[in-house]
Amino acid sequence: MAQMMDGVNKILAAIKRERRRLMIFFAVGVSANALVIGMYALLSRVVWPGGPKTFEYALCVILGTIANFEANRRFTFLAARSYGAALRFAAVAVVAIGLSSLLFWLGHDVFHIHDILMAVANVFIIAVFTFSAHRLFTFHPEPWRLFSKQPVKGSTEGASGL
Repeated sequence: MAQMMDGVNKILAAIKRERRRLMIFFAVGVSANALVIGMYALLSRVVWPGGPKTFEYALCVILGTIANFEANRRFTFLAARSYGAALRFAAVAVVAIGLSSLLFWLGHDVFHIHDILMAVANVFIIAVFTFSAHRLFTFHPEPWRLFSKQPVKGSTEGASGL
């Protein structure tokens, strides 16, 4: 029990240290997802009302993801332009888009939940995954350290526990 509480305390301390970054990530995410949902509503209701909803949604998510990358790079993670970060972001984005599209399809096509409601629900589900992946992998100064046993050298990242 004591070990579990120690783990919980470490997680809470990490969240406290990341509070500012989490608030910026939240604001960027709300903006990007409002863009995605707005584009989806316009595409699915006005531009291509008879189109396949999952395809339309995935297309809008891809466009929103591009905007999201640039905003998170500049404002949330304060990262310089980097080919490596862009490739890592693309890998995370592919997984997030696939997961988001799968959840949308399950909710809308299988369980018959309203498409706009599913799009909004996906925002919250995918946000947890993307923040963690971007913080620990995409915009991390030494992203591959998670896969090795060696500690981070000369980085303040190691002090945060993340």
